[in-house]
Amino acid sequence: MVTAFLLCAVLSTPLAGPRVIEDDYGKALKAAKASGKLLFVDAWAPWCHTCVFMREHVLTRPAFATFEKDVVFAAIDTEKARNAAFLEKFPVDVWPTLYFIDPSSEALVFKWIGSADEAQMTALLSAAKGKGTPVAEADALLAKGDATTAAEKYLAAVKAGGGDSRTTLSALSALYLAKQHEACARTADEQLNALTSPGDRVNGIVWGLGCALDLPASPERTKLLARFVAEGKKALTLEGVLADDVSGLYDALVSERQDAKDGVAAEALALDWLTFLEGQAAKATTPAARAVFDPHRVSAALAGKHPERALDALARSEAELPKDYNPPARLAILYRELGQYDAALAAADRALKKCAEGPRKLRVYETKATILSKKGDRAAQKQTLTEAVAYAKKLPKAQRSEQRIAALEKQAQAIPPP
Repeated sequence: MVTAFLLCAVLSTPLAGPRVIEDDYGKALKAAKASGKLLFVDAWAPWCHTCVFMREHVLTRPAFATFEKDVVFAAIDTEKARNAAFLEKFPVDVWPTLYFIDPSSEALVFKWIGSADEAQMTALLSAAKGKGTPVAEADALLAKGDATTAAEKYLAAVKAGGGDSRTTLSALSALYLAKQHEACARTADEQLNALTSPGDRVNGIVWGLGCALDLPASPERTKLLARFVAEGKKALTLEGVLADDVSGLYDALVSERQDAKDGVAAEALALDWLTFLEGQAAKATTPAARAVFDPHRVSAALAGKHPERALDALARSEAELPKDYNPPARLAILYRELGQYDAALAAADRALKKCAEGPRKLRVYETKATILSKKGDRAAQKQTLTEAVAYAKKLPKAQRSEQRIAALEKQAQAIPPP
C-alpha cells in the first residue's frame, strides 16, 4: 500500500537483484524491443516509503533477477524534470505504480498499484501476458485509466469464481480509484477469507479499511470497520508479510482509532507501530535501507504524541545521507511539533537547499510556512509561500498542479498584514 511523505534524493540501486535502467525510458524501450521482452517500469518517487522499500528491500533480492528472462527492468523517478515526457504518456496518480509495456507499440498492457514480492510479481507477469479473458479485459481497461469499467469486469470475474487473489486486489484498487468506496469495502469483506496468502490478506484488509473509512456514518460502516479492525489486529503478526505492508496496516488501524475519536487507543497503537519500525530499522544493513522506515517513524511518533522518539533516527539519517533532503525535512516537522521553532526553521532551510527539483519540494516550503506562522513572523511566512508559488509555476507540465498553485496563492493571500 501507499502513503506519502517527504523525500527527494535517489537512493541506492539494487545490487543483488535485476539490472535496472534508471531514468532513461528511451534506452529501456530500445532494450526491450531488441530483446523481445516486456518493459517493466517502476514509476516511483523518493518521498514514497513503499517505493523506496521496494528498491532497498525487495528488488535487491536475487530472486527478482530471474524475471529478467521475461522483462527489461526500468525505474522512473517521477520527481525528476527529465522524466516529464514519460509522465505525460503514463500519468501517475498513486505511488508506486508498476507498468508492463509492450515495447513494439508502447501500449500499456498491465498496471499495478503498490508493492510486489516475488510471488506477487509472478502473478503480475502472468496477468501482463494474459489475453482474451474477462480479467485481461479488465486489466487493459485499468491500464487505460478506465477504473470504473475495469472494476465492473473484475467484480464479474470474482463473483463468477474466475478470479484469483490478484484479481480481487486489482478489483479493490480499481474500485478505490473509481471512488466506489462502498463496493470496495463490501468486496474486501466478502473476499477476505479467500485471500489466504499473508501478504495478499494484509493488502485486502488495508484496502477494505481505507474504503470503509471513506463511507458516511451508518450501521453498515460500523460493522465493516469492526470486521477489518479485528482481522487487521490478527494480521499484524502474520509471517511472510513485507515489513512495509505491516507498517501500512498499522497506519490504517491508527487512522481508524483516530476517526473513532479514541485518542488513548490511537496513541497506544501508534507507539506499538513505532516500536515495530524501530525493530525493523535495527535490522537494516545500509543507511539507505534503514532510512526507508523514517517517514513512518515520524508518522508513528507524531500519532503517539512522542515526536522526540524519532529525533535521533532522523539526525542519524541526515549524517549518513548528506545529499538526501528528507531527514532535515522530517526533522523540521518534529522540531515544529516540539515547539523548537528555530531548530525547525534551520532544518527546513537545509532541506530546501538540498532539494533541487520535484513537486514535493512544495511540501518543505509549506512546512517552513507553518513554522513561521507559529513564530508569528507573517512577513516571512508570506514570502515563503510566494517563493513556493514561483517554484510551482516553473515545474514541467506533467508535474505541475494548477490546483496546488491556486491553493498556495490562497494561503499567501489569507495571511493578514504584520
